[in-house]
Amino acid sequence: MAGRRPTPTALKLVTGNPGKRALNKKEPKPAAKAPPCPAHLDSDAKAVWKRLCSLLKKMGVLTEADGLALERLCDCYSDILRCRELIERDGRTYTTLDQNSNTLIKNNPAVNQLRAADSQFKSYLVEFGLTPAARSKVNVDPPDDDKKKDPLAGYF
Repeated sequence: MAGRRPTPTALKLVTGNPGKRALNKKEPKPAAKAPPCPAHLDSDAKAVWKRLCSLLKKMGVLTEADGLALERLCDCYSDILRCRELIERDGRTYTTLDQNSNTLIKNNPAVNQLRAADSQFKSYLVEFGLTPAARSKVNVDPPDDDKKKDPLAGYF
């Protein structure tokens, strides 16, 4: 599919539908609940899964359909931690000899892997509205259980 990705209807509604295009009245509306944590995630990914589910639920943006994207976000975070450990242990560069016995300084492959994982991680953060710029474009109502109920509201 060519062109820009379509904007979800909920996002169009909260931003005032700036393009004034017709809204999709048949867009799926998955239940607002946390998907189950995949058993195959490593311990770092499972820890961040728990933190993110709690945060995203409070923000009112987590649905049961978000499991795969959240899984990738947690995997990317875990990859970042592993790359950082490798870089800390082995350094950002290493020395080697070329065919003529000249000393060469090369980048540790973990540096490029960290850069790639960080780029993917940022993309997933934006998808969930977890960066300041992304949050500025989203306006959601908190879940019903977080709203303060006024006992006198029914009388006025």
